[in-house]
Amino acid sequence: MKIALIRKALLPLLAASAVTVATPALAQNFSLSIGVGSPGYSQPYGYGPARGYGQTPRDLHYRAQVLAQHVDRLAWSGGVHRLEARDLARQLNQYRSLEYRYARNGLSRAEYHDLSRRLDRVEYQLQRSVYRTRW
Repeated sequence: MKIALIRKALLPLLAASAVTVATPALAQNFSLSIGVGSPGYSQPYGYGPARGYGQTPRDLHYRAQVLAQHVDRLAWSGGVHRLEARDLARQLNQYRSLEYRYARNGLSRAEYHDLSRRLDRVEYQLQRSVYRTRW
């Protein structure tokens, strides 16, 4: 009788402890990529975005996303003046609409470089405005 009672109390306790141990692992992102051989073998020879090395359109999207977060964070903390942050956010919105328009038919090399230059320009303006605000 005592053993059955202990088992009934112990099983839910073990299940609860297993859930608490596994919860941090479940919160992480999980991605699986299956490849044969070394990752370098899947890349073609040469340099530049069209040949598998350097940046891709996905990298441009990531750069724009990180830059927008950086502008928001600096505007919130007062690292950049509110009006400058609004201007930078407007430029990033224009960039996003242009990126969407270009990406519908696939990016050509000229479109890729145009988008990259626009991001470089916004990054430069952000650096200058942060420098002006701090000094």
